[in-house]
Amino acid sequence: MDLLREDSGYFDLTTFGLGIGEKRGSISFAPKANITLSGCDEAAKVFQECALEYTFFQKNGALVEAGQKIAECQGDAKSLHRAWKTAQNIFEYMSGIATYTHEMVQKARLINPDITIATTRKNFPTAKELMLKAVMDGGGVAHRLGLFDSVLIFEQHLVFLQNEEELINSFQKLKKSFVEKKIIVEVESYEQARYFALLGADVLQCEKMSPSLLLKCVGLKKEFGHLKVSATGGINASNVAEFAACGVDAIVTSSPYHAKPADIKVIMKEEQK
Repeated sequence: MDLLREDSGYFDLTTFGLGIGEKRGSISFAPKANITLSGCDEAAKVFQECALEYTFFQKNGALVEAGQKIAECQGDAKSLHRAWKTAQNIFEYMSGIATYTHEMVQKARLINPDITIATTRKNFPTAKELMLKAVMDGGGVAHRLGLFDSVLIFEQHLVFLQNEEELINSFQKLKKSFVEKKIIVEVESYEQARYFALLGADVLQCEKMSPSLLLKCVGLKKEFGHLKVSATGGINASNVAEFAACGVDAIVTSSPYHAKPADIKVIMKEEQK
């Protein structure tokens, strides 16, 4: 992943034009408000590529208070300016996602200490790795990395099964083919939830259900001891506690991907001779 090329291109016109590129200096990064930090590994790659000497004072996943220094680098002005905005953007966007995820996790686990906050594959294309790392730094997990790592049946799959007999045969074939995988089915009603629980689904992913309907579906766990239930659709930091109170095992959400970036203050100084 070339993190620098998009911004720095071939050269820095301003630094070159001012004739300051060879002067020595330092750059430091600190949040303006409390954050859950993410992006240290990627920022380190930027600093290394720019041949900067650097020190980190915090780690990914750390709760960093406003004004606490995250990292500091030393080098020539040309390299400092090359690293500046890319590193700042990494810290801001990834820490924004991590901070939001941490907020959701904390609110949900006040209700249910064992609940999981999992994010979907509705990430911005090409940014999956960075976004998922940020989620994990915030205490969440990846619901699905992609089509290749898990089995999840949607309505869009079921439309290709013409009748109930074909559906049952295909479902059983699926379970036999992937004995090491849990079979997840997205459901939109109690009737559909119970039907797939009877077929042998491992996880019911309840899509855009009201809390009262979700509670009814969670009740199926008493009848089917192996069953897990997750809630998804429109769940965010403002309402996560309400859905966690329904007794689900997991909350599946895309909302951390839309988190406001953290505000990271950057201070650059010339080295005193």
